[in-house]
Amino acid sequence: MANALGVALASALLVLMERRGITELRHLLLPGFCAGLTTFSAVTSESLEPKAGGALFLAENVIASLLLVIIILPLARKVIPERE
Repeated sequence: MANALGVALASALLVLMERRGITELRHLLLPGFCAGLTTFSAVTSESLEPKAGGALFLAENVIASLLLVIIILPLARKVIPERE
């Protein structure tokens, strides 16, 4: 759940910063806050457990993350107005 929330938040923040012209915060919020939220190390450790279906777990996380980006980016572009 944390991975899905982090990916969705990162997608929305990316559009917000693009629309507002705030490029300086991108380097802090996306790799710092959102990557910390997604707990990438936990996904990596889980995926290394072959008996527990680690490869399937990793594939599910990657596919779910890509689907969230495909859904959230266009939605955020419709909701967040461009800077005037």
